[in-house]
Amino acid sequence: MNDHDAEVIEQAMEDLRKAVERQLGTHELAGLDLDDPELTRFSEQIPEVLDEPERRRMLDEIARLEPWLQGPFLIGGDLIISGAWRNDLRWRSLKPCVPEIKGKRVLDVGSNAGYDPFMFKLLGAADVMACEPFDFIKQMEFLERIYRTGIRPYNMGWQDLDAEDHGTFDLVHCHGVLYHEMHPVALLQRLRSMLSADGTLLLGSMMLASAELSEYARFLPGSYYGDPTWWWVPGRLAMRWMLESVGFQVEQCFGLSDGPPGEFATVNGYFRARLGEPAPAATDVDSLARKQRAG
Repeated sequence: MNDHDAEVIEQAMEDLRKAVERQLGTHELAGLDLDDPELTRFSEQIPEVLDEPERRRMLDEIARLEPWLQGPFLIGGDLIISGAWRNDLRWRSLKPCVPEIKGKRVLDVGSNAGYDPFMFKLLGAADVMACEPFDFIKQMEFLERIYRTGIRPYNMGWQDLDAEDHGTFDLVHCHGVLYHEMHPVALLQRLRSMLSADGTLLLGSMMLASAELSEYARFLPGSYYGDPTWWWVPGRLAMRWMLESVGFQVEQCFGLSDGPPGEFATVNGYFRARLGEPAPAATDVDSLARKQRAG
C-alpha cells in the first residue's frame, strides 16, 4: 500500500470512527488478545507465527482500519481482532439453521467486515458474493488478502442488485440492514428477486421486543442508540407479515436475543423463509420503476 492509498483509507474511515464513538463511546478495540478455544479459523492461509516486524505492520493496518465492529478475526500468531460485536455468538444459533450450501451460491447483503461471507465459504459455498456499501468493505478486503478464501467483495448496496447481472442464489443472507432502511418492503422485494426457485432466505433484524406491539412497526425520525440511521423497527408479527406479503413463505423465527439499549426495548432475531406467492395487491416496485422509465 502506497502513501496515497493509506491517506485515502484514513479519510474514508474517519467518519465511521466518529459515528461509532457517538454510539459506543469509543472506536478502539477492547483488546487483541481474545482467548477462546472455539475461535473460528477462516483459512488455512493464516500464519501460525508472526515475526515482530510483520506483527507491527499488521497492528498498524488494523488501527488504520478502525472502527472494527465485527469479530473476532484471527489474523495470525496470537493476533486477533476482537471487534465491538461478538459475531461468533450470533452464529451459535444461526449455524444450525443454515441449509446445506456445499457447492452452492450465496449472497450476503450488508457484509460489513465479512464475518458472515467468510463463514459461508468455510461451510463449503462455491461462490459467495458479499455486498457492503460503506467503507467497512476495506476491512473485508484486508482480511481477504490474508485468508484468500475466494469471496467476492462488492462495494454496493442492495439497490444495485440485479438478477439479470448477478444471477440468483441458493442462499440469500441479510442481517442488520432492514431497520436502517427507509424502504424496508422494497429491500425485501429485491432480496426475493435474487433468490433461486428452491433457495432459502435468512433475514436477521432488530425488532420490537414487546409482545403487545408485535403487529406494529415503529418509525424513528431521529435516532436509536445514538445511531441516526435507524428508521423502521417492526414487531415480530409485522416482520412476518411483511415477508409473506412480498412473496416469502416463513418457515421459522429463531435466534432471539436482546437488542442494544435505547428508548424502547428491542430484540435481534432471524427469519428463515422460502419462496411463496406475493399478496395479490402487492405493488412490484421494480416493475413499476421499469414502466416509469419506459414511459
